[in-house]
Amino acid sequence: MAFTHARHSEATPLLSDLHFKHVDRDEEANQADSRNVDATPLPRAQLLCILLIFMYEPIQIKFENPFINELVLEYGISMGDQKSVAYYMGLVNSSFFLAQCASVFLWCRLSDSVGRRPVIIFRLCASAIATVGFGLSKTFPALLIFRAMTGGMNGNLGILKGMIAEITDESNQAKAFSFTPAVFAFSSIIGPTIGGSLSNPVKRFPSVFGSSTILKTYPYLLPCLATASYAVIGVLIAVFFLKETSGIKQAPSSQLRTAVAEVPSDQMTNPDNSKSTSARNSATPSIIGLLTPRVRAALLNSSLFTFFVYMFGFTLLAFIATPPLYGGMGLSPTEIGLVLSIAGTYEGIFQLGLFPTAIRRLGTTMLFRMIIAGNVVLVACFPLMFHFLKQSGRLSSTIVLLFIIQLSILPFLKMGNGCLSIFLTSAAPTRNSLGGTVGLGQTLDGIMRAIGPSLAGALFAVSIEKNLLGGNFVCLVLICIVIVSFVASFTLPRVVRRASDE
Repeated sequence: MAFTHARHSEATPLLSDLHFKHVDRDEEANQADSRNVDATPLPRAQLLCILLIFMYEPIQIKFENPFINELVLEYGISMGDQKSVAYYMGLVNSSFFLAQCASVFLWCRLSDSVGRRPVIIFRLCASAIATVGFGLSKTFPALLIFRAMTGGMNGNLGILKGMIAEITDESNQAKAFSFTPAVFAFSSIIGPTIGGSLSNPVKRFPSVFGSSTILKTYPYLLPCLATASYAVIGVLIAVFFLKETSGIKQAPSSQLRTAVAEVPSDQMTNPDNSKSTSARNSATPSIIGLLTPRVRAALLNSSLFTFFVYMFGFTLLAFIATPPLYGGMGLSPTEIGLVLSIAGTYEGIFQLGLFPTAIRRLGTTMLFRMIIAGNVVLVACFPLMFHFLKQSGRLSSTIVLLFIIQLSILPFLKMGNGCLSIFLTSAAPTRNSLGGTVGLGQTLDGIMRAIGPSLAGALFAVSIEKNLLGGNFVCLVLICIVIVSFVASFTLPRVVRRASDE
């Protein structure tokens, strides 16, 4: 056995074990057929703990979506102007992602020094407190501050994915990671369900909560308390069941002896060769050295795609929450929560069942380009729905049908995230630079997540207020982003291999 395939010690830094190799669909199929190696059984108990904690972030991101528009109106933040609600909705959403973007490197680096569990536990506790603070806030500055605090304390997904890499090896790592997209999608069901069903409980459930003074004063506190409760559950799982996987302890001497014994004989007899190989693998490029053409291409496509996803997602949210008089569907928080929950269920099943097959048959780059092209259909549904809404002034069967078509195609868009993970991890110039490469991607994506909702909210509101292109100006901007993204996709490699092995 080669030394590089030995079990890594606990001194492995975050994400440094993510050694993926991606090839085109023909080469990948041939290699898969030629392998006859038994996979290591998954550490199911630890993987389950990680995935349960993993669920908290998508719940935290999604839980406010069903009621944030109603909150802005009820608290007088928009001064009663329904047309400007989208501005404030976008700013509240952006504050979360902007704070998350600014803190992601800090927390990942800290987890290498003090361990994964302490960082995860602290962030879950702090996020729970900030979420309760958000529920107790009634002014716009306070809402922004507590939502930003929540975002800064979130972002455990990178650490948790690193833990998955640390408890698996090359034979079972891909299978373990295949659970994360489905878990994220299904968690997106829980968040909107909490926000849609528990907001304003005194009015909706007077027989149960009618005597609660605090819930009368703070009608959106209950969904915040429910979301914070899941963070507490995550803390209990981390404290009592989750095992530390980072390198804060010295590896046992027996492991070191085993690793030395497994060094290939050619390296033992040729120390210069071993030294040069070690130097190559351990070299950490500077930021400039990290930005190779492949890394730049992956970052460009990731940023554009994330920008579109969050602009489109917020435009969709604003559309279904805006009254029909102003060109929206006018759904209530409960209805919004139900729609988002159903969409999340469908997305989870879709991702789990289709993505691996699509990658195998089409190849990563071709699938990604098809996804970008499909985004045109998603955006095109908006002008059609706007047109029929203006004609009838109410929801009709035609509008509902177009909305169902749009939601049916939406999971196809989300498969682009899986493709981008492949592009980004394979583009790392050295194995030791994978964490830095992924970190750059997360930072740029965080910026796009922060800008996207605010810009989408502003464009949606301006389109309606000024009747730009019949209220469709925001759709024109989205189409332009799709075109730019499609052109940028031609900077990606046709055959995707790991750059560090080339």
